[in-house]
Amino acid sequence: MINTPGGGASRATRRPDLIPGVSPYIEDGGRIYLNPAAFATPKPGTFGNLERNSIKGPGFQQIDLVVAKRITFGGRGPNAELRFEVFNIFDHTNFANPPATLPNALPAAGESATQANRVQPGQPYTAASAGTFGVLNQTVGTTVGLGTNRQVQLAFRFTF
Repeated sequence: MINTPGGGASRATRRPDLIPGVSPYIEDGGRIYLNPAAFATPKPGTFGNLERNSIKGPGFQQIDLVVAKRITFGGRGPNAELRFEVFNIFDHTNFANPPATLPNALPAAGESATQANRVQPGQPYTAASAGTFGVLNQTVGTTVGLGTNRQVQLAFRFTF
């Protein structure tokens, strides 16, 4: 989304133009996930051509392992369970969605039109003018379960 100054909640954002022939994703770009050169500010009086929900976030991969052994002490009496659990067994880093808001392309009122890192409508963004747009800067924000670093648990449960 592109910021447009002076608008309300839905009026403050609009869709950018997608540059034909340029992939919006950077493959093997390290932490840079979205390609700012694939987006441009729409020309005045026009709407951006980027379709809604056409950009996807980074993939999510996690494999968990649970090994459990139930021990009975004859019939329907007391029993015990020994569990060994490993979450995210391969310790795969799962990133949250990157910031997807492009900065204002045009200078604000009272600013010089020749400021550095500003782009004109229809001109693709550069890495310098895009700021933190598309940079993976945080992992999935959970502390237990899905998306966490590798976790190992050992449990013993006695039921009587």
